[in-house]
Amino acid sequence: MYKVMIRIGSTGKSKRATFEDPAEAEKYFNELCRRRTEYPATVVLSYRILVKKKYRIDKDFKGERFILNEDLTP
Repeated sequence: MYKVMIRIGSTGKSKRATFEDPAEAEKYFNELCRRRTEYPATVVLSYRILVKKKYRIDKDFKGERFILNEDLTP
């Protein structure tokens, strides 16, 4: 089971989705990564309890956006 979540700022507001198909999870993850927010945000894709991909969305972020980018095969 794959879960995709976006967490915006420190407010704790998040949007979550669950997928059985890794391709669908990856597609949704990439869709969320293209979003732009006024506040710092993090997009996370996990397989069961293991975080596989983590991406930062910041308005003026100058560093590496992918914090973690592992292959989805379990």
